[in-house]
Amino acid sequence: MLHSRLTTLFACSLIALAALLAQPTPAEAQRGALIGGGIGLGVGAAVTRGSAAGVIGGALIGGVVGNQIEKDNRRRRRNDNRYR
Repeated sequence: MLHSRLTTLFACSLIALAALLAQPTPAEAQRGALIGGGIGLGVGAAVTRGSAAGVIGGALIGGVVGNQIEKDNRRRRRNDNRYR
């Protein structure tokens, strides 16, 4: 059981790494979505023991959260530069 969990987590990590390396300079929001999706994919696989719905759901939720965090960071940087 532990072996299959680790194998799934490792495979998900490799997929996320390949997605990050596929495009050398993604836009900021895309980078946040990719990182969040990769983390969500791994967490979804670990929590649901590799069920397809858990993996896909984790990746979707992680991608949305990562995208929103990166958008907030971009807005914050833009506002900080405006008041300097």
